[in-house]
Amino acid sequence: MNLEEILKGMTSAQIAKLVADIQQQGNVKSVDHTRKLKRIARNNLYFSSAPKPHQVDSFYTYTQHADSIREQVLSGVE
Repeated sequence: MNLEEILKGMTSAQIAKLVADIQQQGNVKSVDHTRKLKRIARNNLYFSSAPKPHQVDSFYTYTQHADSIREQVLSGVE
């Protein structure tokens, strides 16, 4: 069945009700960005807290400190 055929079979009151229902629903398409924003906040927290390799005396110290920061960030400790 074609859209034009459906509209021909409808009265003006039915068409007005249909248009009102469509407008009332508003924008059906919406995107939830909460997971993305949480991931960005977690990355920013890690990179603002993690040491840089030239700031510590050895690479072993750097990896241990970076791992502990990473675990704190993932657990939610700020």
